[in-house]
Amino acid sequence: MIISKEFAQKIVDHLMSIVQYNVNIMDCSGVIIASGQYNRINTFHQGGKLAVDGKTVVEIHADDVHNFHGALPGVMWPINLKKKIVGVVGVTGEPTEVRNTANLVKTVTELFLEREMFLADYRLENWMKEQLVHSLVAKGMGTTTDDLSTMADMVQYRLDLPRVVILFKLEPKINDFATYSLQNLFSDRMRESVLNVIHEAAFFHIDDLSLFYKKNLCILKSVQDAGSARKVKSLTSSIVKRLQLIYPGLNVQVGIGSRAVKPTQICQSYCEAVFALHHPSPNIIRSIDEYNILASYLFEQQYANYDCLALKELKSRFDTIGARYDMQQTIQCLLANNLNISVTASKLYIHRNTLKFRLDKLKEIVGLEPCHYFQHAVLCEIILCMSKHNG
Repeated sequence: MIISKEFAQKIVDHLMSIVQYNVNIMDCSGVIIASGQYNRINTFHQGGKLAVDGKTVVEIHADDVHNFHGALPGVMWPINLKKKIVGVVGVTGEPTEVRNTANLVKTVTELFLEREMFLADYRLENWMKEQLVHSLVAKGMGTTTDDLSTMADMVQYRLDLPRVVILFKLEPKINDFATYSLQNLFSDRMRESVLNVIHEAAFFHIDDLSLFYKKNLCILKSVQDAGSARKVKSLTSSIVKRLQLIYPGLNVQVGIGSRAVKPTQICQSYCEAVFALHHPSPNIIRSIDEYNILASYLFEQQYANYDCLALKELKSRFDTIGARYDMQQTIQCLLANNLNISVTASKLYIHRNTLKFRLDKLKEIVGLEPCHYFQHAVLCEIILCMSKHNG
């Protein structure tokens, strides 16, 4: 790690306000890059060079100053990061007086630098994740398969896993804004803290990807099958409770997209999660597979979005009972007769109880009740349109 002059000076200024001695930081060539004595910056300090070369502490007493070019009495400690010397920190003064202070300054300096190195790695990793997610969710990016694979490998993201996109909108409560000091919710420290909560939860798997993307916490949750995808909502509730317990000054809203089986479908799952997140609802957690939200989404798409993952999943469940219960003709006749069960049964030449049995199966397996909910009737109409479109 190369210590920048700007960051080194910040460390010096902070330490001098505590220890009340002059502090110097030198690079590995012995040049002072930061100091409380500004006239010494960019000058050579032989004691610092000896500390690097000898990998040991160098003490310079007043009687020996003439033997060390550019030096004053003081103690120089090598700065070690990951078992490598990256510079030297020195405290000016008689060694007998500043020896313990210099040791403390060296330790604090290393902590500062370790923290800065961690944040640099964190920012780089997060930047790479942002580039990957942007390529996955942005339409028309033109990212090649090779480029996508390279980015995925860099952040250990598996492209072959089915995933569900989950978005968390985190905002401070207005009344508690000052109380909980959430003046900058999306600061690095706050983001890091929230991500730690996510990673430590039983909900989170090693194959999942989490990051802050466009101000929202975004999780690309790996799911094995459609059954696992339907459990995501209940699993997400545990995360919400945990966040609200640790950060009572937060309002949390969640939007969940559909299961994307391949990378090209992540974009659709993300769009669905965004819509669910902003759909007006008293519920904290909103999923696109909730039929009122799905119907609203399809209304906005003017019925024509047959690529909607949630709609495809709904039609898939509908098709499993379609032939067995003549469901397509049954629903078509029901809609044509204004959802009147008696008239529909007569038109189909079946008993009223037979029709009710079919509708019970539709509710049990697909989850739709067109005679009770307008949105369900709309979804039935769209499913029939999809069948015609595909046929």
